[in-house]
Amino acid sequence: MIFCKRSMGCDDLNSSRQDYLQTIYRLSVGKGYTTNKKIADFLSVSKPSVTEMIGKLQGEGLVAMDGAHIFLTEDGAEQAKRLLSDHRLWEYFLCSVLGMPENTVHEQADLLEHVTGDELRLALNRFLNYPKASPTGKKIYDNLPERAEQGNKLKKSKEVFPVHPV
Repeated sequence: MIFCKRSMGCDDLNSSRQDYLQTIYRLSVGKGYTTNKKIADFLSVSKPSVTEMIGKLQGEGLVAMDGAHIFLTEDGAEQAKRLLSDHRLWEYFLCSVLGMPENTVHEQADLLEHVTGDELRLALNRFLNYPKASPTGKKIYDNLPERAEQGNKLKKSKEVFPVHPV
């Protein structure tokens, strides 16, 4: 699985797929799974739209289902963490470098996360000295010591990956 092939970001996953992965990750914290209805409510989309996208993500090996429970696979969780790291890295940059108020950066970071390729991520991290958390204290997963030990490489496992509290 490749996160990003081009300098403009992840072209294996469009922004809609990326939003779904992040949403599933966020909604799975605590229980380790989420449901179609919760995703539909969170994204303000119809349940049939969620069903269709879940089918696509399942076909790509990023999610798994057990009855009505939707889980991220290990690959899906890794991609979600990468996207969340990008988002939080941009929040950090917008607040600490550009001086934007903390309550205004989420929307801008949401736009920027979708176009963050590997080279830009590395350059931004170097410039910011690899911050470990966003301005609101949320983890930047890619910069945590345990991720560095893994070499930030994806594992090819398609097993279900339980999501633990952030």
